[in-house]
Amino acid sequence: MEESPTPPDSSKPTDSRRPGLIGLGLLAAALLGFAAGQWFRPAGPEPERLPAPSIPSVFQAPKLVVYQEGQPIPQLWLDTFSSAPGHLKVEARQLIRGENGGWPTDGDVYLLKARSFSEVGHSVLWMDLSGKIPLTGINPVFQSQSFDPNNLKSRPWRVSPWFFMKRVAPGTPHKVAFAAPSRWANENGSIFPNDPDLLAALWIKSQGRPINFGGEAVQSTARQQAEAALAGKLAPEEDCWRGLKDGQVQLSFLPSWRLVLDPQAGGGLIRWAVLPNGTIVDFEVAGIRQDSSRSEMALRFVEFLLAPSQQAALLGATGYFPVRSRPGQEWTGSTLIMPAGNWFDRSEFILWAYPRPVVVQPQLIETNAATPSITPEQKNE
Repeated sequence: MEESPTPPDSSKPTDSRRPGLIGLGLLAAALLGFAAGQWFRPAGPEPERLPAPSIPSVFQAPKLVVYQEGQPIPQLWLDTFSSAPGHLKVEARQLIRGENGGWPTDGDVYLLKARSFSEVGHSVLWMDLSGKIPLTGINPVFQSQSFDPNNLKSRPWRVSPWFFMKRVAPGTPHKVAFAAPSRWANENGSIFPNDPDLLAALWIKSQGRPINFGGEAVQSTARQQAEAALAGKLAPEEDCWRGLKDGQVQLSFLPSWRLVLDPQAGGGLIRWAVLPNGTIVDFEVAGIRQDSSRSEMALRFVEFLLAPSQQAALLGATGYFPVRSRPGQEWTGSTLIMPAGNWFDRSEFILWAYPRPVVVQPQLIETNAATPSITPEQKNE
């Protein structure tokens, strides 16, 4: 009789269970390693693997720095220029004096009032633009009256005449009477911009004389006469415009671009008038810093501003009138009725430089002294 085979002992592990035990062992070893690492980790914070650089990145994209006065250039224009192949991004900055009374000198392009052109030129050396930016198509009137009479270092790129603006009753004809300077102080509700050069030039112009004739002596006398006649009626230009709009001011003297941009100001009751023998024209010119490292791009930007497409859109975009226009058609495209006549042909531009601010050096005072010491020179002042 044959013996039956002995069944396997279930209490002994089989080969199929060995991988499970190996996995459990590896897991336990990993846990022990992690615990040991946490136990022996230094108490201080882990140092950064990628410390922040201490100097600006060399990969920062360069920009074309443009300083400007007056009504800002539309951002759409700046973006359009920058989007062209190979063009730099434009960084527009407001042109204002520094705390020391000086002008910024780190710009590539300067778009500034022509009255400021020579003043800024004391700090910035201008590039000669002859043969680099043509004057073809620019109104000859604007070329001859530009701040740079030889058209070497600047290019006029937009212009705005200064008008008397007056609130009128509904139904009043557009043509309004001009208040002579001798009557300014007697006009009800009148307020004027606190700009001594502008008022002095208008004072001379209203007498039928060239505003640049006679030199500083005549200009100084005109400033004194205008300021004396308008004592108590001078305010910042913005306050003059705000007063016209809300009805508190009835008569003022402001640049045309304000009414162009806001034709319904004051309920549409603001009108403008002009001296029969012309008015004052406010130019804005473009200049390029001679030692700019981006001079070629700066030249392209000024050409962009003077291109027919941008010049045609100036009136609606900024309220300033284009300089690329035909004589007698300076107001083409204006939605407002301009004063009739050939007054513009007799208008003049202010060539005077603005007064330079005097920066006083502060006196050194002993901080531990009861009263500051006074020198003999100070006693005589």
